[in-house]
Amino acid sequence: MQTKTKRGTWVIILTFIFALILSVIPLPESWLPFRPDWLLLVFSYWVIALPHRIGLLWAFVWGLIFDGLLGSTLGLHSFTLCVIAFILQLNYLRVRIYPIWKQALTMGGLSFLYLALILWLSRITGSPESDLSYWISAGINAVLWPWLFILLRDIRRYFKVS
Repeated sequence: MQTKTKRGTWVIILTFIFALILSVIPLPESWLPFRPDWLLLVFSYWVIALPHRIGLLWAFVWGLIFDGLLGSTLGLHSFTLCVIAFILQLNYLRVRIYPIWKQALTMGGLSFLYLALILWLSRITGSPESDLSYWISAGINAVLWPWLFILLRDIRRYFKVS
């Protein structure tokens, strides 16, 4: 019986660190509604590409790290990333065979769900309300998905992450 070796964990971790850095880089106040959810996009790619390796535990850990960086309620992003991971792990075969434009629409819908869950949980915990510009990020995520997908796919192939 042949066992598969896990390769390229360091590449996955570096992409998550890079996504966290992009998520906390200071932007002018007028640009904040247009900031994509980098951690969500990178995490979604790895769940679709390697569902046997990246799942709920990774979502929980990186969500806690993200909560710590943002200073938000502990577990807020962990829970929402776990919900997205669960949905993607149930449907990764279907999402993989979609054309790239349909994947982008799917990621837009998942981003909308992610933002809705964060808004709902933050309102429960007493955080300030949002306005209409809060939802722009879901559209930005859908527009960025094809380029990010191609970039991460090429990185995964170059470093032979399996």
